[in-house]
Formats: sequence, C-alpha cells, structure tokens
Amino acid sequence: MQMTVSYSRKGDVHAIHTGGKALGDIIIDNTGVPVEERGGTAKQLLGASAVYCYASSLTAAMEARGLRYGSLDISATLDVGVNDKAQSRVLKMIVQAVVGIEEEDQDLFDRVARVMKGGCLVTGSLHDGIDMEYHLSSTWLD
Repeated sequence: MQMTVSYSRKGDVHAIHTGGKALGDIIIDNTGVPVEERGGTAKQLLGASAVYCYASSLTAAMEARGLRYGSLDISATLDVGVNDKAQSRVLKMIVQAVVGIEEEDQDLFDRVARVMKGGCLVTGSLHDGIDMEYHLSSTWLD
C-alpha cells in the first residue's frame, strides 16, 4: 500500500495536502508571524502525528478488549538536540497517556498497557532513530 502526501507554498502560506477525507489539508500560515517565531512547526507536526497515532491504537486496543473508558488524555514531549554530525534532531520523545476507567477494569487495562509498550505505527517507526518512552496510566472515573 502506498499513500502520497504533498506540499505546496505560496508566499508565507504552506499547504500540506493529505488526500484524506477526515484530515484534508493542513494549512500553516506564517503571514504576519515574525521570522524568529516561525520555528518548531515540523516538530509540532511530528508530535501531533505521534499523539494521534498512539491515541488511535490505544483506543482500538481498549475497544477490542471491551475496556470501557471515560476519558483519554495524551501528550508527547520532544527533546531536541544535535546528532553526532551536529544536525538538529529530535533525540527523544516521551508519550504520556492517562485513561479514565472504572476501578474494576484495572486488570483489563493492564493487559492493554502491555500491548501498547511497542507504541503505534508512527512511534514504532521512530524507534530506530529516536529514543522513545511510553507512560500509560489509568485514573478512576467518578
């Protein structure tokens, strides 16, 4: 299977054409944004992709096992530095997820957590080049 994502730019407006019905185009409009404040967009997109992918995989794993959940909060923290060639790189990513579950479902959640240790398609694809950490925990629903 192949998929194509394309990019175009007109002035300070960047468009990423995903070809997807749900996502559509991603527009990055730097119009009026000072040059010194424009950095970080690619890292934000990488983090967003990781968070969304992990959320989708986690949700699928929970639903496949019949785990009821009431909330799901996920974040990705990216550590940026330079590699041995002095090139700027994301060196580490920490994915943190908290799922709101019923107390009696903790054993089921623990099984899901074991499945999620390898991450998802996006984060798993980064394992060879980026140090990845996953912190998946539960909280009780009211």
